Amino acid sequence: MTSSSFIRQFGLLVAGVLCSLPHLSLSDSLPAPTKAQGLPLEFTLIPLNHKNTSENKAGELTYLGGLQLSSNNYTFGGISGFVVSPGGEKILAVSDRGYWFLADVEYENGQLIGLQNGKTSPIADEKGEKTLGRHSDAEAVTLVDSAGLVVSFENDHRLRYYQASSKLDFESILESNAQVISFAPDLSPALQELPRNLGVEALTTMTDGRLLAISEAALESRNNGMAKAWIVGRGSALPLSYELTDLYRPTDMATLPNGDILVLERHFSLAKGMASRLRRIKSTDIQEGTVLRGEVIACMEFPYNIDNMEALAVRRNEAGETIIYMMSDNNYNPLQRNLLMMFRLDEPQEPKTPEQQIAHSMGLTAGSR
Repeated sequence: MTSSSFIRQFGLLVAGVLCSLPHLSLSDSLPAPTKAQGLPLEFTLIPLNHKNTSENKAGELTYLGGLQLSSNNYTFGGISGFVVSPGGEKILAVSDRGYWFLADVEYENGQLIGLQNGKTSPIADEKGEKTLGRHSDAEAVTLVDSAGLVVSFENDHRLRYYQASSKLDFESILESNAQVISFAPDLSPALQELPRNLGVEALTTMTDGRLLAISEAALESRNNGMAKAWIVGRGSALPLSYELTDLYRPTDMATLPNGDILVLERHFSLAKGMASRLRRIKSTDIQEGTVLRGEVIACMEFPYNIDNMEALAVRRNEAGETIIYMMSDNNYNPLQRNLLMMFRLDEPQEPKTPEQQIAHSMGLTAGSR
């Protein structure tokens, strides 16, 4: 084994162990920003595969570029959930030390090439004060009605709403206070039954406006069985389950334009190091009392250029393509990395014209005539 391989494997081992430990919020002892401030960013472009830099496929995904991010601001890191504006111009993320992270996204020829104009701000509680200690561990975020965000917190398990001053005004979220959610009063008691460090890890807004929430807490053992999940909204939190397989755990999810759900999962082993995969759940399967299973559409492990992938976002571009973004949580650990990666979901396009429908039914393409 070469020295570089040893260092990488050792780093993966330490990273995997740290990912399994309760979160320690060292920054709580440091002076926290009291309002939004600029966040200097540095980034380098990264390939999808360490060993084959020309590779751009992972299952049903095509790689459209990625960045390794860093900053000299101690608040940056620990990204556990984020959203992307519909046009892809901005990302807004939450960290597990209780900070917002906002930045402008740069593209060139459809490829992700950079982030600029970073900003950070403490995630506030209902009184407008920074969330501290076990109350600050934000794990997921989802956009609702294009006018606000719902954030899930772990350790002190809860969901909170943050209102934008106008539609899709992400910057105003940085100055907003938490609001207690009242549209599902029976959710809070259910969340309090979860183990302290196994709260709602994956959260998304479905096409009908309700939320789907999946915890890391298994109904049976920690490595197998079913994770607790809920459909949240319209005055109730309807229980259902998410199947855990192959020692993978859900870390985030996002809703596709057709209503299906993509779930990002994470796994660590001494043999393979970090691994991530995507499972697709059909919208018709999301019903009270059901078990969500889904189909694995992509799986990435070394030599793929991944880390502790925890955050997922989806949008549709002007060409009608589904664009998928993933971010990693470095746990504020120098042996881990903050990554932002972008992919296109490769799925059959529905025929639009009568001529296209006939060609599709005959198995023809424009180039085969």
